[in-house]
Amino acid sequence: MILGSPLFWKASLSDYLRAQLSGIENHVRNNMNAAHLDRSDDEIVTSMLDHARVGSITVDFENPDRTVKEKQIAVRDHFSGTVTIDGVAVIKSFQFSGHQALFDLRPSTYDSAPPRGTVSQGRVMIGYEGRNVPDEIKSAIADQEAQLKKYLEWSKAEVDAHDQSLPRLLKAAVEKRRQALIELSKLNDF
Repeated sequence: MILGSPLFWKASLSDYLRAQLSGIENHVRNNMNAAHLDRSDDEIVTSMLDHARVGSITVDFENPDRTVKEKQIAVRDHFSGTVTIDGVAVIKSFQFSGHQALFDLRPSTYDSAPPRGTVSQGRVMIGYEGRNVPDEIKSAIADQEAQLKKYLEWSKAEVDAHDQSLPRLLKAAVEKRRQALIELSKLNDF
């Protein structure tokens, strides 16, 4: 049996990214004041860009940790119900960088078989628990790893497109904020 919960499935990545975009004007309004008027728009955009970027997840597939343990497994038997047998638990984990929450967000491109796993402390883990049938276990783990890679690519494409749009959107928000601050300063001498 494959271990873990479905990854990339709890909520919509596109909804999350839209919410991020809708907050750009408020972010600029809250972080740009009259003291910033002596800086260029490009300087202000550059200073805000890192905070606005979502950034995609990067997984180190080249250096996995592998754990194989003997484990008592409950299996269903057609004749005697549930029995306990000697089995194995196999875990393959990978270090990742990026926002852990992205593992919960379903990209716009997806299929009906998301990878299953667990995400914790900078690692994503895929695993199998069952009878010690090495070829079956290796195949199941390889299938989960392939699904994980596919979903990471789909997520990355969407997040990267979002992040590439940020400089233009931030610049428009900065220009709008600059104009509002200039108009506001005209009231200083009433």
